[in-house]
Amino acid sequence: MHAGSVHVLTRTPRGASVEVGLSLPVHRVFEDRVPRLVDLDGDGRDEIVLIEADALRGAALVVLGLAQRDGQATLVERARGPQAGSTFRWLNPVGFADFDGDGRLDVASVTTPHIGGVLTLHHLQPPALVPFARALDVSNHRMGALEQQLAVIVQQPGLRPTIVVPDMARQALHALRWEAPGQWHELADLQPLPGTVERLTPRADGACAWLADGRVLKITLRP
Repeated sequence: MHAGSVHVLTRTPRGASVEVGLSLPVHRVFEDRVPRLVDLDGDGRDEIVLIEADALRGAALVVLGLAQRDGQATLVERARGPQAGSTFRWLNPVGFADFDGDGRLDVASVTTPHIGGVLTLHHLQPPALVPFARALDVSNHRMGALEQQLAVIVQQPGLRPTIVVPDMARQALHALRWEAPGQWHELADLQPLPGTVERLTPRADGACAWLADGRVLKITLRP
């Protein structure tokens, strides 16, 4: 089962708690496990980033936020990314960082991670999430798995963020950084693993790769 609505508990100017929600039509669901809270527009209030799936057009990233209408708080759609294209086409977010160095947070996700994953970076340009960079041969999800944390963003001092993400077979790791004049920089040759990666967790200088056989590998990025 997938959710047909999302709800937020917020406070009125007088400090009282109030619940607001947003319901979807019957042909759309929130095909996600955990809402992601992040201040994408820099206004000091978090937005909610979710995966929304349409029965015919597939999944899309949506950004929701609180607004005031007639003196009442309401939950509204702020921006939406492209649909994945057709029924059962999914995507899985990676996270948020200033990938292109313009001082604003961008959104990273992997479209169709099971059948030819495409790492995509998006600018927030309400009412749209606009793709501006893509990389192929990545996957941040195993079909049927509850685990969605299969990519990490590594922020090293003085450098643009690096995305560490498995290849489609999940038996090697990419380390990708978006650099001027607008191209991906692979920090090293594709790094093979001694097993299949099931989860990635962030470290200050890299990641920990949790393999299917129970081993945990420490991955370190050199500046």
